[in-house]
Amino acid sequence: MSIVPSVDNRISTGNLLLAGSMLVAVAVAWGNLSGRAADMASDITAVTAQSAANEARIRALETTAARQDERMVLILDSLRKIESRLERGPNP
Repeated sequence: MSIVPSVDNRISTGNLLLAGSMLVAVAVAWGNLSGRAADMASDITAVTAQSAANEARIRALETTAARQDERMVLILDSLRKIESRLERGPNP
């Protein structure tokens, strides 16, 4: 005797409740993911703006540092000239 498994192909209330709850779960998950995607897009926009602001500040600091370096070179050159005059003595 062999027992052949059979599948009950009737739709019951439990099946309808399960299908409904699955649809609700999928809808909630979809809404959650859509909200997260929108949040991530706004975060990316904020990070991009902050990056541009940081780059502008860095460029300003680099420009200031270059000017200071140039001033220091001029001061050093002036000090060398003064030092050479002092080494030569009172007569030029």
